Amino acid sequence: MNLHRVIVRAVAGAMLVAAVAAAPARAEFGTTNFQLLQGYSFDDNLLGYDTPTGNMTTVTVNHFSTWAYGDNFAFVDMQRGNFKDGKGATLYGEWHPRLFLDRLGLPTGGILKHWGLAGELNQGRGFYAYMAGVGADLKLPGFAVAGLNVYYRYDNFAYHTWQVSPFWIVPFGVGPARLTFGGFVDVTTNRDKELDVMAQPQLLVDVGAFAGAPGKLRAGVEWYLHSYVNFVDGERKLVSAPQAMLQWVAF
Repeated sequence: MNLHRVIVRAVAGAMLVAAVAAAPARAEFGTTNFQLLQGYSFDDNLLGYDTPTGNMTTVTVNHFSTWAYGDNFAFVDMQRGNFKDGKGATLYGEWHPRLFLDRLGLPTGGILKHWGLAGELNQGRGFYAYMAGVGADLKLPGFAVAGLNVYYRYDNFAYHTWQVSPFWIVPFGVGPARLTFGGFVDVTTNRDKELDVMAQPQLLVDVGAFAGAPGKLRAGVEWYLHSYVNFVDGERKLVSAPQAMLQWVAF
């Protein structure tokens, strides 16, 4: 059995353990939201988010839930645009299960809120990635959410590499307005060991709070940032694409 099959089975096994363990466990918290994003200046020829006008529309279904021994995060992006490869629409999804070892009795403390095993499965048009590693939630002043996942990564572009993924949500207020600043950064390498950095920070205003429904409807901007070595000319490229964003929290 080759190394690829061993890794794929190991990651699949870890995710299956997390999913099966979660089934009988009582869900502690769950939330699902829908996002509509209208983006501009998309010219990412590496990932295929590349249109003549730079415009791209994305509808995202986003879910997060916790259970007795961990959490799950998943999303699906439905993207539409006049892509240069001739396709008019595409799908991309990720699943992130985690099993917290401190909830199984191992010690924690300091800035560590929870820590344990982390997995990730990515699937898109002509792309897949399997990841397994460790993850932690952190206790940081001013942060509603702060965490870090570190993975071994296998994908069909870079093969064997690694990924580091911090994520965060910071709530704050400006006068009567309630805002959140959140997002993530994914740092990995390509096949030639060159850094590939993806970030998508968001700044959202709770517009639902002005209508007596706080936390239900948010509006703002998400900024798509991708730094990579362009396969066309071998030069480093930074894609910087602002997106107007509307988020509805269904439940």
